Amino acid sequence: MHRSSRIAACAAAIAAATPAAPASASLVIAEVLYDADGADDEREWVEAWNAGDTPVDLSAWSLGWGGTTLVSGRQALSGSVEAGARFVIGGPLGDAAMPPFSFGLAIDLEPDLQNGGVTADAVALFDRPADAVTAETLPVDVVLYGETNDTGLLDPAGAIAAVDVADAPAGASIERGLDGLWRIQSEPTPGAPPRPVPEPDSAPLAALAIATARGLRHVRRRAAGDRSVNV
Repeated sequence: MHRSSRIAACAAAIAAATPAAPASASLVIAEVLYDADGADDEREWVEAWNAGDTPVDLSAWSLGWGGTTLVSGRQALSGSVEAGARFVIGGPLGDAAMPPFSFGLAIDLEPDLQNGGVTADAVALFDRPADAVTAETLPVDVVLYGETNDTGLLDPAGAIAAVDVADAPAGASIERGLDGLWRIQSEPTPGAPPRPVPEPDSAPLAALAIATARGLRHVRRRAAGDRSVNV
């Protein structure tokens, strides 16, 4: 075998032995309902979204949540999330006010998810089993809701996490839009893509532009010695 052929063969063998990049980055938290309209027990849920192009086996994954740490509550996950699919964890009770949906993992999240407030609370996703997750374990993804991160909850890079969204009222969810930004969703969409972000009403903006232009003309006329203000 020529030397170049041996090098190529070695390179191919190394490539074959190198594990594929983990699917961690492709699985994210997409929506959370932590404060049901009424009793929270058995009616809270978390939606995970597989943004990648291969299925994700959840057998070594877990959820964590809390306000003081990300693991005040922990939940081992199971099942598989197909590429591009959304997987709802929690319940197992639904809500008649929401569109019909099914739980990928129907299980009561205990203790209940924190309800937000002045001090932010969080839900986190970990790419390791629940019994291997500690308060020092960094999440793959995390969403903080409330006002301020006074307890120093960490993001996936190990930095103090920023608060993603304000506290949602009872019956509303928090949802990650297709633009990556979190918003309060008054009509939750478990198991479905996020609702489009409404376009801003252009009428008030147009009125503001007209008023601003008229004000500028008024200032210019006064500066030029023209006392007439009829425009």
